[in-house]
Amino acid sequence: MKLSTALYLSVALINACNGNAKRSLEADVHSCACEALEFAFEINCEDTATMLESMAFLKSNNCAAICSEDEAPECFRQYLIVQSHHDHCPEEGLPEEIEDGFHDFDTACTACAIDRKATDGAEDCPVGTCDKGPGDDAYTALILNDCGKDCSSDECKDLYFTLRYQHDKCDHDTISAASEDGMHDLEVPCGIHKCNYDGVDNQLVCVDDHDDHDHDHDHGDDHDEETDEETAIAREMGDGASDAATASLTGAVSFFFAGVIYFIA
Repeated sequence: MKLSTALYLSVALINACNGNAKRSLEADVHSCACEALEFAFEINCEDTATMLESMAFLKSNNCAAICSEDEAPECFRQYLIVQSHHDHCPEEGLPEEIEDGFHDFDTACTACAIDRKATDGAEDCPVGTCDKGPGDDAYTALILNDCGKDCSSDECKDLYFTLRYQHDKCDHDTISAASEDGMHDLEVPCGIHKCNYDGVDNQLVCVDDHDDHDHDHDHGDDHDEETDEETAIAREMGDGASDAATASLTGAVSFFFAGVIYFIA
């Protein structure tokens, strides 16, 4: 009984700490609209030629292995172009090469934040979770219920929205590769169901303070001392949040082993 209690409390604490660490990392993700301004590209769902050119660059320049802004700045930029269009534009307008090839680079490359383009008259998307499990379970149920042949039922719709949420809003490893690939196959039969995420109206408008972006390249000498000082403080706060999350996780692990020792004693 003592061991079960220690295990339960430790798992709960570790999950909470992981959640705090994840929220800290998410706070560092820049909006795609601001990245488009900074790296001189346009998010235009009609411009499939640019999407394909960027994908071709990623494939021919080893960007799946090295894609950081410091080591491979052009891979970093071209991935932002592909990823922002992949995540924002309606599936039916995306080239197949973008849908099929995008996820080869999402481990090495850094993504920006953007939601799917709003569909006029569509309902609000249900709020989901980024816990591992629901998306994969939804994909399995979609297959078992033959939603790939007929996705018109409310059950198929709800399952598709669950899978769609985890694909669009969560870390790339929240769902399995099979679910990720399978979801793109389901976009044709289940694409009859549309929903809009909250706050998608201004996805192409940069609302961040662009001077606060934590990119290392030089943007000139037009920053005054006050702005630089504010940026430094913001970065220190971000580092402090990450350190706090790490310390909390360490404490949780220590608590677990203390529980085990208490049980044995």
